Amino acid sequence: MNRRDTLKIIAGAWASLLANAAVASEPGIGFPGRPADSAPCTDVSDRPRSQKNAPAFEWLTLGDVKPAGWIKEQMTRDLQQGYAGKLGKLCHEASSDIFVTNRNSLARQNTSNQDGVNWWNGETEGVWRSGHIMMAYLSEDPESMREAEAWVRHVLTSQDADGYLGAFAPDLRYKRLGELWTQSCLLTGLLAYAELTGSKDAMQAVIRSSECTMAVLGPGKAEPPWGEDHDLVYADILERLHDLTGDPKYLDFALWLYESWSTHRKTSDNSLSSLLNRKAGWVDHGAHTYETMRAPLWLSIATGRLDLGTASRNSFAKLDRYTSPGGSAVSQELILDQSPDPTLSEYEYCATKQIQFTLESALQKTGNAALGDRVERIWFNAAQGSRLANGSAITYLTEDNRLTCNGRKPDGSAIEKRNKFSPTHQDVAVCCNPASTHVAALYVRGMWMSHPEGGLAAMLYGPCKLSTVVERVPITLEERTNYPFENQVQIVVRPEKEVRFPIFLRDPGWSKSTMVQCEGAQVVRQGDYIVVTKSWKADDQIHIDFVPVIQEIEAVNGEFALQYGPLIFARAIPSAAKVVRTYPLQGFEDSYLIPIDEPADLSLCASTRWQGFGFTAMQAKGGDPLRPFDDALLKLEGSMTGKDGNSVKVSLVPMGNAPGLRRVTFPVA
Repeated sequence: MNRRDTLKIIAGAWASLLANAAVASEPGIGFPGRPADSAPCTDVSDRPRSQKNAPAFEWLTLGDVKPAGWIKEQMTRDLQQGYAGKLGKLCHEASSDIFVTNRNSLARQNTSNQDGVNWWNGETEGVWRSGHIMMAYLSEDPESMREAEAWVRHVLTSQDADGYLGAFAPDLRYKRLGELWTQSCLLTGLLAYAELTGSKDAMQAVIRSSECTMAVLGPGKAEPPWGEDHDLVYADILERLHDLTGDPKYLDFALWLYESWSTHRKTSDNSLSSLLNRKAGWVDHGAHTYETMRAPLWLSIATGRLDLGTASRNSFAKLDRYTSPGGSAVSQELILDQSPDPTLSEYEYCATKQIQFTLESALQKTGNAALGDRVERIWFNAAQGSRLANGSAITYLTEDNRLTCNGRKPDGSAIEKRNKFSPTHQDVAVCCNPASTHVAALYVRGMWMSHPEGGLAAMLYGPCKLSTVVERVPITLEERTNYPFENQVQIVVRPEKEVRFPIFLRDPGWSKSTMVQCEGAQVVRQGDYIVVTKSWKADDQIHIDFVPVIQEIEAVNGEFALQYGPLIFARAIPSAAKVVRTYPLQGFEDSYLIPIDEPADLSLCASTRWQGFGFTAMQAKGGDPLRPFDDALLKLEGSMTGKDGNSVKVSLVPMGNAPGLRRVTFPVA
């Protein structure tokens, strides 16, 4: 019996009702409801319904896909050398033991953080430990796995007799802001541990915890003390429990939770009434907005309700308004309906993580291949371009065009403490650093999925290994590539015995005439996927050749970024670090960046616009394929026009190779 089957049996034994799988349907693209460009719908009194939709693809068990190559190296390095493995030693917020010995009570509040908020350490510790657990077991780093297991065992000892797990003692339970949010932060890690290890104890603990919450909250019972929009993220826990058990009570409770939240938080960006008004702009805290998109997304698919379908369509249309060329979206920290100016608008690392996960969730549910392009863009560019390659620090707030990094706003008008590199950002909030430990693991989780009618699907590309079961036959699959720094992917399939099934390959929108070869296979196009079907034998291979060209991406300020494959390119601006704080652990510091040379005013040449502005993609020499963001493996070489009208030779590198000062967008001369 494999780990995935074990988890389902464990979950089913603890669920009070088992439901049949969702109604099967064709793997459609999109949501139920009105088209995204329809007029706003505000009358929801009749709650129109349509037939339920099955998701286009299904998540595999976390851990079925393991990273390889540079992705594994980055995760391992972050754990062994970066703050991802040491955050608890760098700041007390991550090691306050808020879920066990230091729960909040009337007698003692756990408020040892910058703003003195009693739930905040629950976010920091829960989010960091969840990311640490995923990174440890996916990268198979022995020391990190031992630490993760010890923490999980420690937390499980704190579970009360009624099943409660959380950051509050009995006298404050379900009475304070952040209750469901901090539960979500904790349970995300415990669910991940259960999937990664097949732990019965962890799975039972999560189910008992959810049953405790549903016994207190719900129709005819108490409601959460709404006021902290993070609390709606509890729907993520309910969705995964629903996936694993098929029990409809999780869906029912999530629907009630969203409707209750929408009633009490009517003006929030993603309340039902707000989303049904497609013209209304987003103004809230970006991380809240981008994470709460997932609740109506799941509910629209799972229930088939037309109003929820319209709402979810509208949320993704709104996201487009705020998305920058690097893939992230305005969040500084509020959105305030600001356009994503690449020089003046910033994005928070928490928002970057939440957008990535939301796009992956939409890719799984709708099958819309363009969403895979967007996931790759945000992780390869905005996420990598906001961190140091060695994992020692990130910037809390980042602009695509980072011309300054000096503790002030991009225009220099005011102090902005979030504008620096730090392993903690403890003087503001220890939220972005813990959140950043999730992005690689979430990317790996979404690399491969299964098709409801059989077969596997390559959804996001990169070096990895997959172990799963198809048609009751154990399968291992190896994806050999240094993508996105090369355009070739080799997939080696190794079933225990010969078995026939399709493999869906997402065809990126930027690839022109993708070529797929597989001896003896039927290769056909199905929408934006290339489907390879055959009776697979050991060591059968699929060869994929993507064909990128240099493309332009227009920013809202009229300037253009250059994209090649999934990578966005930048002109690095030489700078020197100015240390503004040190930590007891060597190698960690807060720092500003001081430009060594003033940024030159360069423009793209209009006469060569239709030939990639005259740039050519070139493999760079001397870089390490396992550490591709230390030294660039790929560059765009060409010329730009200076202020004097003369041609200037320019070398552009991927955003992740220019995490410091840089320019991503340029005017056209």
